[in-house]
Amino acid sequence: MDDLAFVDVSRMTLFRGFDEDFVRLLDLFFVSNTYPQDTLILEQGKFQNTFFLVVAGEVEVFHHLADKKDIHLGHLSAGQFFGEMNLFDPGIATASVRTLTQVKTLEISNDKFRYFISSKPDAAADFTFQLAQVIVKRFRTSKESLIEELTNPESIRKAQLIDSNRSVA
Repeated sequence: MDDLAFVDVSRMTLFRGFDEDFVRLLDLFFVSNTYPQDTLILEQGKFQNTFFLVVAGEVEVFHHLADKKDIHLGHLSAGQFFGEMNLFDPGIATASVRTLTQVKTLEISNDKFRYFISSKPDAAADFTFQLAQVIVKRFRTSKESLIEELTNPESIRKAQLIDSNRSVA
């Protein structure tokens, strides 16, 4: 992990509560990468099997629609991650991720994660539980945002207008 120190990693939500020995394990299983600004790290529609932890910098997550429009899904910065589904079920990326600044990441492939589980089951279980907690919190936040958007009177009006236009056609 090059110059990544225990104090840097221990501040990240995903690794809060882990000791220095665990952080040393990361060095065995994770790969450190640096990406320049405006680089597409993950491309929607392409096969993906890697989990990315942003160590430094900022990325944009977006979904590209067929009509060439991009829907902004969020910004991630140091301590946040993407590609978590790939640890459990590698497959086609459902969104793209582009660097907004130079970005340093820690990355682990699905294969290396499986090896981590088999060689260090206790540490892997702790990490997976911590990861699951963060994923569940993200899901709850996304669900609440979606419900808020769907129940917004303006969104309902637009949906009704689209529906009535379809009925006429």
